[in-house]
Amino acid sequence: YALKARALLYRASPLHNPGNDQARWTEAANAALDFINANNRQSNPYRLYTTPDNDPSKNYYQCFTTNPSHNNEYILSRSTWNTLNLVFFNAPCGFTGAISATGYLNPTQNLVDAYETANGLPIDQDPSYDEQNPYVNRDPRLTQTIIHHGMIWGVGSEARPVDVNNDEGRVGADYARGNGGTATGYYSMKYTHNIPWDGTVNSVQVACPIFRYAEILLNAAEALNEAGRTSEAYDYVDQVRARVNMPSLRSRGLDQSALRERIRNERRIELCFEDHRFFDERRWKLFDENRNAAAEASLPRYRQVFTLYGVEVRENTNTTFNYGTSRVDGRRTFNSPKNYFFPIPYDEVRKAGIVQNPGWEL
Repeated sequence: YALKARALLYRASPLHNPGNDQARWTEAANAALDFINANNRQSNPYRLYTTPDNDPSKNYYQCFTTNPSHNNEYILSRSTWNTLNLVFFNAPCGFTGAISATGYLNPTQNLVDAYETANGLPIDQDPSYDEQNPYVNRDPRLTQTIIHHGMIWGVGSEARPVDVNNDEGRVGADYARGNGGTATGYYSMKYTHNIPWDGTVNSVQVACPIFRYAEILLNAAEALNEAGRTSEAYDYVDQVRARVNMPSLRSRGLDQSALRERIRNERRIELCFEDHRFFDERRWKLFDENRNAAAEASLPRYRQVFTLYGVEVRENTNTTFNYGTSRVDGRRTFNSPKNYFFPIPYDEVRKAGIVQNPGWEL
């Protein structure tokens, strides 16, 4: 059911459905609803994970760190690993002891900006948002997914604020070290267990989801909205938001176009680091909306796809946040239509007599 719902959603999307055939969106919606209806008949159905006390400030993070492959939200996951590798690669590089972090996975400012304010508004539409106090009153998933400057990390006596300061004369412990550092000012918290660095923990359990229930709900919301059933779509996207106590989108009375943008953004933050964004950007043909970095420069950072942003924190006399391109690989190149697809191996094209994907023809 989950595979069919995803496949039909992709088939209905602009990349594969340039004529916007509504029948395809209806098929995709029905496939997602088939999962939900069959699931509702089970004695132990899949459901959104919550902590025992249903704490919105912990529900999302613990879904991926507390017995992840056996919680009721995971439908299918990659095999469970007992490892510390993700802790090494994700945690801020200043945490070191018997074991050391490298912090090689660095979320972009584009992603950070995509998280709404606690009022349920994009940051550029909420007057209460302050770029110099950027992590206050935001969607709770931000601080359950991304490690940022000033956040407390570490266990027991090792716990301290994360320090990515890069002011002249004082470089923070977590900005850069010989064993790694951040290119954007951020580190990834998702899947990352907060462990002591004294070597007393030998492994933690990690399971990366292939399908989970939140995706099914978002598949249903997107397909229903595109099929012209916007009033039904709200029910499913709002379930995902309710887990972290985010305001209902239904209460804002959005039309189909506006709800489309909010559902797409919801997928971006809810499903980040689960191998969705790469394909979502392509099936929605986001690189055709603005053909290069110059054309999108006036847009909010969260709507830009060619330029990758980060933050430089200056904290000598007072704390200031300076936003600019990531200090490593701050630009993306994209050739349309070529980079919307992978090439089919030439031998397969020749043997099967099929047409090569556009842009890859010999």
